[in-house]
Amino acid sequence: MSPIFFRSKFFGYNGHIFNLTKRDIIDYFDYLNHLDTISLQTKQNKWMIFRSFLQFIMEYYDDLVIIIPRYSIQWKPIHKKPDSNKDVVMTKEEVKKILDYMYNNNYNYYLLFRLLAETGMRIGELINLDYRNLNIKKRYVETEGKTGRKIYYFSEGLAMHLTIYLKERTVKETDSNALFLSIQKKRYSLRTINHYIRNCVIRLNIEKWISCHTFRRTLNTLRKRMGCAKEDRKILLCHKVSDVNFNCHVKLNYHDYIQLYDKWNPYNNILE
Repeated sequence: MSPIFFRSKFFGYNGHIFNLTKRDIIDYFDYLNHLDTISLQTKQNKWMIFRSFLQFIMEYYDDLVIIIPRYSIQWKPIHKKPDSNKDVVMTKEEVKKILDYMYNNNYNYYLLFRLLAETGMRIGELINLDYRNLNIKKRYVETEGKTGRKIYYFSEGLAMHLTIYLKERTVKETDSNALFLSIQKKRYSLRTINHYIRNCVIRLNIEKWISCHTFRRTLNTLRKRMGCAKEDRKILLCHKVSDVNFNCHVKLNYHDYIQLYDKWNPYNNILE
């Protein structure tokens, strides 16, 4: 079967597939560059997204062969100021609105994003969680990140939901140990989760660019507004505490941590 793709007039994409040319690739990069939801700054980013798209096509269509062109293809650089959502913070009401929507439409995503909202863990850490990393009795999940072992705590309300979920999860027939499974019974991909939260925000008419990381930033900001000290916020988000005296002389046990979490949980009486 010859290599196939869709031509520029079908970007947006309506199921029409045609022979691939270098001109189509250049047009495709130009199309991506003008999207509000993406910013392409380097050749590597362009190829990463392009190859990811082709991989997606190959996974969802049978008997399909795609020959990826050589990296020597050149395109006219298009300078676009990258968009950023680094200052976006949600309100408590917006977090609740998003989670309520998920609760009524996709319970699996509800648990995933509620855990993300309550712990503030990074999305990569959450995706890589195995169900054995979850300690419901002590209300924490254990992850392994760039800076080593991390412990994130969550509320009693979420613990009750996870107790029921974990009973069902452990009896599912799958080779994956992932805490959360996609419809294909595999570990979620970052792309799938980002796509879901983006569509959710659009359907709820929330005019903010909300990403997975926004939940972490929001949790930290809400704690700050409550009066939570900077060092405590760092501890709860598993940031590295750089102060020598703090590291050497302040040692907390499990009960200290869980009390600290409950004291500075901005979603008390909101997420039930």
